[in-house]
Amino acid sequence: MIGFGEIGAAQMLKTIGPQAFDRELQGGLTPFLVAFLKRNERFKSQSKILDDASKAHADKVQCYLYNSDYLDTAMQRFMVKGTPTFLLFNEGREVDRLIGESDLETLDEFISNSLDDH
Repeated sequence: MIGFGEIGAAQMLKTIGPQAFDRELQGGLTPFLVAFLKRNERFKSQSKILDDASKAHADKVQCYLYNSDYLDTAMQRFMVKGTPTFLLFNEGREVDRLIGESDLETLDEFISNSLDDH
């Protein structure tokens, strides 16, 4: 299921669960970025950065926040050791990952460089 989670004022970030994630992966038509974020003290700032990046790169990548109800299972599946971690998928496979806290400039650069390389 893809849903919208209200994170803060005027911010609507798409969340993605396991089934919708698999459909997105199998479709493989549009590159997409999935953020693995735990609801801790960094959640609000990191989700705001993801939302800003989503708006800035709307023409070339879909951005999702992995549904926190399924986060532990997804982290095992994709060998994500900690949060925040951002995984970028293109043509049905993972093409790059960004580990650790990010700022908008770093996330912008990550998205641009990863998509330019593939």
